[in-house]
Amino acid sequence: MSLDECRLPSYVSYNTFYDQVPGDTLQGELDFNPFAFDVGMLGVMFCKEFQHMTHVVPMWAPLFDRMTTRDVGRRFKASEALQFFEEQVIPLTPKSILSLTPHANRAYVAYDYYDRWKYLDPDFVGKWAAYREPPVPRHIHFLREICLYSWVFHIVSSIRRGARFLRHGWTILIRWK
Repeated sequence: MSLDECRLPSYVSYNTFYDQVPGDTLQGELDFNPFAFDVGMLGVMFCKEFQHMTHVVPMWAPLFDRMTTRDVGRRFKASEALQFFEEQVIPLTPKSILSLTPHANRAYVAYDYYDRWKYLDPDFVGKWAAYREPPVPRHIHFLREICLYSWVFHIVSSIRRGARFLRHGWTILIRWK
């Protein structure tokens, strides 16, 4: 089994601090990829500490967005994030900047609602647009809010389980005939 195919039940992802969790399992999902989840968690932790400084280190914006993207298939693998950091962030950032101690972020905005690209040069934004994460759609925000109630989470999970069964069940029946 490849690392991309590895799945764990979504409840396993709840065994961490809430403010470090990427949104992978907050909408009633049944399972998740633990390796992609770990990269997402690291991205969330980086965002919490450094996203307010992307105007100083612009290459952090594409790195953080690709580490925390909702499209898990496009999310950096750990080795890809490291390679991006070594090949894009370090060479394009003055050493004096990388050695700075970050100043406290008093007005923290959650990683998936903060616009890390807001104060960056438009040419830079255009060049790295493929890495930019679009804003969280309203329906995802709504699902996250209502799934905070455990009974709603279980209903949404049941609907997802039924849809998965129907989708895979029809495929099995068609192959069987």
